[in-house]
Amino acid sequence: MLSNFKLNILLINCSSKIIEFALSENSKISINKKLDSVINADSLIYELLTEFDNSNKSIKNVDVVSLSNGPGSFTGLRIGSAIAKGICFANKCKLVEINTLDIVANQYKDDADVIAMIFSKSRTEEFYFAEYKVDNGKLQRTSGYGVRKIEDININDKIILINENNTLPFLKDLDVIDVSGLSDIQSQIELTMDYIKRNVFSDYRTSEPFYMKDFIPLTKM
Repeated sequence: MLSNFKLNILLINCSSKIIEFALSENSKISINKKLDSVINADSLIYELLTEFDNSNKSIKNVDVVSLSNGPGSFTGLRIGSAIAKGICFANKCKLVEINTLDIVANQYKDDADVIAMIFSKSRTEEFYFAEYKVDNGKLQRTSGYGVRKIEDININDKIILINENNTLPFLKDLDVIDVSGLSDIQSQIELTMDYIKRNVFSDYRTSEPFYMKDFIPLTKM
């Protein structure tokens, strides 16, 4: 059984337009890379291997892969999932899947009722969302994961966290906290360590991204 966090944990987050990855060695972050917004998820494996090589690290020493598993970018989630599963297969290591909304919500540390939202980038102007309570700095989800328009989400008396697209016109009258400029890595490693402590792992052989809704390609009018 994995314990005491004497582990090499690779963290991957391709759920938004800003790609991040990190390496935690024995509970200390030794690599923390946030890619430029013009670099898409297709370049992740090259960037990851280059950073490991430049840091004199070997990806063969990874014990656990932590993946921000969606909802979010359809293409990014597929690529992140494929890379995570490939590393787990090659290394025979463990996989931890963290819901991206949980990672967004875990950015907030003061006691409050919180809603984490991710714009689905659909023509219907919907958001992925979930409700949480932060109590003594500990995050607890209090609702299921959903996808709705902003007017159909109960946001009264709640802290609203959005990981990007906070300038959308229909958000202009709302008091939102934009966390898109913050690194998700610290939030993700905290949740990952909790999963490891509780021995909650995914089967990389059957793992799939958490899309929440079917992908519908844009069609020309």
